[in-house]
Amino acid sequence: MRRIFVFYNPILVAGRGRRAMFERIEEMLRNGHEAEGREVQVAPTFSATSAGAQASEAVEAGYDTVLVCGGDGTVFQVLQGIAGKGVSLGVIPLGTGNVIAQNLGLPRNPVRAAQMMVRGQAREARLGQLKVAPVGHRQMKSWYFLISAGMGLHAALMNLSQMGNGKRIGGRAAYFAAGARLLLKEPIEEFLLEMTRASGGTVTVEASEAIAVRLPAINVWRPGGDWFGNSLRLAWIPRCERMDFFRSVLAALTNRVSGPGEGEPGGQMRPYYDDIVRMVCKPIPNSKKRSRLLVEADGEVLGTRHLEVTVAKERISLVFPAK
Repeated sequence: MRRIFVFYNPILVAGRGRRAMFERIEEMLRNGHEAEGREVQVAPTFSATSAGAQASEAVEAGYDTVLVCGGDGTVFQVLQGIAGKGVSLGVIPLGTGNVIAQNLGLPRNPVRAAQMMVRGQAREARLGQLKVAPVGHRQMKSWYFLISAGMGLHAALMNLSQMGNGKRIGGRAAYFAAGARLLLKEPIEEFLLEMTRASGGTVTVEASEAIAVRLPAINVWRPGGDWFGNSLRLAWIPRCERMDFFRSVLAALTNRVSGPGEGEPGGQMRPYYDDIVRMVCKPIPNSKKRSRLLVEADGEVLGTRHLEVTVAKERISLVFPAK
């Protein structure tokens, strides 16, 4: 008999309306799965830092499928406890970005998404893995990711938009407001980017932005990653000034970019795309510019100044919705 553990983020169902909606989702999941002879257990995550341990305990208790009712941050935390353990991972979107749900082909309506997930089918996917020294620590720590990992201004954006109650109250507007502030006022990051291409060879460049992506789309941006491939899609911006950086971001968001490995005709500043198996980001030696060089993965800011990203050996079975 299949055993399904459903985690939900209690912060996201705190209001009366959201709580009523979640009760509908819970009833739908219980009725749908139990009608097929499956056991269902539902529990809240105690905190962001405890979700991985809770998920690991569920696997040890014999649950073979974990469903996460929450946002990408909750999925990221749960993933740390189940990666490579032979269980399936499903998502019901209740967060702000819901990028993973978008790439699974789920609707934004959580109730409709839950209905589709009852008869969903699992497909084994590759994970990304990063190593970074958390703030205040020297020893490197490792995490898995499903969306992206990188260094640069986008990581500072994640950090700024989540301060206080920004993301929870402002939703996507918090990201846009933080992005506008960063582009106008914050210094452009500069660091060394070492990449090992999937086709072979290692190259080191000076960059202002680097994002290794695991999936096809992040909202309107279409970087073209692949959960089932053996490489990561790297989008990176060469070291540049503010106006060129702004033009590069605009080109990326409107998907006016060349394909992997292609150059920049006429010297036009735009993101480069490469398929890679490894990248390392670190400070430029003897640089006079001192920046935070924040590191993020799946929207979570995890450390500073040094990042290593690879394709993980561990895998996860993602539950895709029934159409």
